[in-house]
Formats: sequence, structure tokens, C-alpha cells
Amino acid sequence: MIFGLILLFGFKLYENSHKTGSVFAQVTYKDELVLMIDLDSLEYKLYDSAYKDLVNVELAAEGIFYVPGTTTTDMQELYLTDDFARENLIVGVKLLISDGKIEVAYQESPRNICELQRATNSNLEPLVCLPNELVVTVLTSLSSDEFIPDSVLE
Repeated sequence: MIFGLILLFGFKLYENSHKTGSVFAQVTYKDELVLMIDLDSLEYKLYDSAYKDLVNVELAAEGIFYVPGTTTTDMQELYLTDDFARENLIVGVKLLISDGKIEVAYQESPRNICELQRATNSNLEPLVCLPNELVVTVLTSLSSDEFIPDSVLE
């Protein structure tokens, strides 16, 4: 256990030494890049994908992004607490960015496991929501010039 903690500390130290100062979240749905967000400035790039129409960025200035999710059968719990989602009949996953970290604020899945993951700004801790086929990868080594890549990011 001590070896594991030392190893984790070493990875964190390595990550911090290679940060460019900008931290970005790369949102992938069904293995297709749909959205990229600067976690500090909340600027975003919406990609021209088959799921582009399912992404809602109207509340981006507040750090709220709605992205598609596979298990979107019953959004009633979200509609009780989120007037914007109810009025716009949004279905999918609600991502929240605060203090430079991203987290899953709401989603529908059998055990709501996606919401249990803590907020992250580390490339060592991606947000993985398998029931919704959604992965949020944090990129800490991109420069601002690479924020809006060409058609292929990797």
C-alpha cells in the first residue's frame, strides 16, 4: 500500500511538472469526439459529429454542459431540479465545471455510478460513464494553440 501511494505521488508530481498552464476536457461519446472544453476559461469547441445536435452549450458561461448519453429513458429527476433542462427537454448527461474541475452532475444509469466519481482536473483520473458510452479525458499537456485541433485530435 505504501508503494502504491509513493507511485501515485510520483505520477502526480510528473503530471504537475508537465502541465502547460491550460487544462482541457475532451468529451467523447460512442468513441467520437463531440466537445472540448477549457476548464479555466470555459471556452469550448463543439465538433462536427453525428451527435452535434445532442450537445447543449447554452449555459457554458455558468460551467454547465449537456452532452448525449445512451441511457436517457427517464429524465424526471433532472427536470425536478433543473428548470433549463426541463424547459428544453434535454436528455443525456449534465457536466458541471467549477474551480477548474469537471464532474458528472447528472446522468441516468442503473446504479448512478457515473455521478459517484469525484470532480477531476487530472489526466490520471478520467470520468468514465460506460452505461452512457461517455468518456471525459482531461488533457494537461496541450498548449493553447492546440486547443482547437484540426479534424483529428490524436
